[in-house]
Amino acid sequence: GALLACAASIAKIAIAPMLAYVAVAWGWRSALVALSIIGLGWCVLWLLVWSEGPYRRRDHSPAAGGGDSAAPHGETEPAVPWTRIFRSPTFVGGALIVISVYALVSVVLTWLPSYFETGLGYSRLQAGSMFSIPSLFGLVIMLSSTWFSDRLVVRGVSMRTARVIMPVVGLVIGGCVLTTLPYITTPVIAVLVVSIGYAVGSPVFPLLNAAVAELCPPRQVAGTLGVFLSLMAIGGFIAPYLMGRIVDAAATAAGGYATAFQILGIVAVAAGLLGALIIDPERDKRRLRGLVAGDVPQQGI
Repeated sequence: GALLACAASIAKIAIAPMLAYVAVAWGWRSALVALSIIGLGWCVLWLLVWSEGPYRRRDHSPAAGGGDSAAPHGETEPAVPWTRIFRSPTFVGGALIVISVYALVSVVLTWLPSYFETGLGYSRLQAGSMFSIPSLFGLVIMLSSTWFSDRLVVRGVSMRTARVIMPVVGLVIGGCVLTTLPYITTPVIAVLVVSIGYAVGSPVFPLLNAAVAELCPPRQVAGTLGVFLSLMAIGGFIAPYLMGRIVDAAATAAGGYATAFQILGIVAVAAGLLGALIIDPERDKRRLRGLVAGDVPQQGI
């Protein structure tokens, strides 16, 4: 999951500086045209080379009986009511966290070059090239933290500690770092603060995806994560618009951007602390399995 998520960071690290040069040399429309051509080419390549993964592939051989009778291990597990999954504390708390983090991600994607240029005084080419700095920080932290989380699970550490508490601690630290931005006047330090605040919260995406996937049988993982990720996009709808309103209302562009990032940091801290209190994938998994087995539903579900 972290490797897939890091693909976006790699794209920003490798492609963003080139797009900045294209936009400066030939205009911003040329950057969109270039992305469209690259995206179309990649779609064609994907359709040609894609195949189903070996660890989830059904066995259609005659010896296995073919068809759906040879389902992967765990797919014969009884389905859990969807409403029970979506109302579980782990799902709700996880959704609040990823919404808050995706709000920051969407602001970085839409406003960061403008902040570097109009707020911190860098040139347009410099701002476009520096756009990849937070992603570089995030790439390192996401890969290292998710690897460490997997090691903890292998060693018998609880899912709550490895998949929830660890990334939430990073999120809270990152949020606290962002709250200091209005008090920083040195551009280089401001870039560093935004980069750290963005990066240390990024592991919540793959790790909370893994935590939420624990709630349900394998046959329901795709649907559960589909709803989970669609809720995450709420942050992307709201945050960039609010950033623009805050910057427009501020006395200076730099002050407006700094205040908006500070608000995002406060929201991230609040969501992280709430999530740490209510998210427990192993507990909720037991409750949901008990419900399917005919046990009396426990309070909270």
